[in-house]
Amino acid sequence: MSQQVGSGKVFGRDRLIERIWQKLESNSLRFTAERRVGKTTVMKKMAAEPRNGWQVVFTDLEGVASPEGFAEALLSKIKPLMPAGQAGQQWFQKILEAVSGIEIGGVIKLPEFSKIGWRPTIEKAFEGICSPGRECKVLILFDELPYMLQKIAVYGNQVTNGENAALEMLDTLRAVRGKHEENLRMIFAGSVGLHHVISELRGEAFASQPVNDMPLVEIRSLEEDDAIALAKQLLRVEAVDLSQKTSIEELSRLLAKETDHVPFYLERVIARLAELDRPVVLDDVGEMVNRHLTDDFDHWEMDHFRQRLKIYYSGSMQDANDKKIPRSKIAIELLDYLATQSEPQTIEQVWQALKAKHALTEREMVVNFLKLLAQDHYLVSDETKRYSFRFPLIQKWWVLAQGLAS
Repeated sequence: MSQQVGSGKVFGRDRLIERIWQKLESNSLRFTAERRVGKTTVMKKMAAEPRNGWQVVFTDLEGVASPEGFAEALLSKIKPLMPAGQAGQQWFQKILEAVSGIEIGGVIKLPEFSKIGWRPTIEKAFEGICSPGRECKVLILFDELPYMLQKIAVYGNQVTNGENAALEMLDTLRAVRGKHEENLRMIFAGSVGLHHVISELRGEAFASQPVNDMPLVEIRSLEEDDAIALAKQLLRVEAVDLSQKTSIEELSRLLAKETDHVPFYLERVIARLAELDRPVVLDDVGEMVNRHLTDDFDHWEMDHFRQRLKIYYSGSMQDANDKKIPRSKIAIELLDYLATQSEPQTIEQVWQALKAKHALTEREMVVNFLKLLAQDHYLVSDETKRYSFRFPLIQKWWVLAQGLAS
């Protein structure tokens, strides 16, 4: 089993985190990144090592499926942020009484129908920790918020006669940020694209812009030197036995390259190398990566990159013959084409490739698809607006998984 590196040994994130703290002086933020790259690691490091003058709370929202559940999670997390002493405890107790809440082992529970409802509960919770004159600023780190919103949207449609509770929650959090802009910041992050979730929630009926006050910060994979340093550290921690002809420098450099400098994949590959009953040679790296990419048990959960397209690109479009084409099919065919190209492709090249398959007439459609696939971290464009896969590792998996290899 891979041994996790603690917050004090996280490689290559200090400069990024310093920039994040600078941005937080004036704005709340949204993290955007591909899954496995390290959003949660960055957030947990910030929570474990807050900047002077800040109090930080990290909360994982993956298990939350209702507005009331969010209110409970929030109240449970923020209690330690209440002003010290009897006054703070009394204030928190007043909040619980106002919302009919009870505390069991440090966890707040709300009744099915509280006295004032979830929205005032959230507002009162932030009033308690953002009182005027507070010496410290408060930073709330919300991980997996988009995933929670998807579940709340389903809950809202079933329970509240179509009321868009998820969008209302985002609007509530925006209003709270505005009211307490002097000493409150939030960071939203998650493995589901927030832009897709908001677009689906908003639909045609709402003009809500609940996060346009939160600039994007992209969490990228590690720089090469940092990935190599992490590989060396993990090789030592896992006590990987190297052959006499294999240097740790050479092996670490290859490991960093073959895993796209992503800590998650580095850790998994090195953990498997440690399980070999012989000294490791350079060729073992590529073999181990390929073994993971072709594993039908999918221990790396790579099929997520394919399956989520059905959610992100739902619905259908019509071609020139009025034939309906699922939008997810178009996304998959664009990725199929780009995955098999050795060089980045222009918009025109992608358009011509797609027209060869379907009776399409609107070139702008391809422009929009490429833009969305880039926002979803599948693709990246260069300075001449030519597109290719952002991560060679995912491109390699896509070719194998789709059976595109010649």
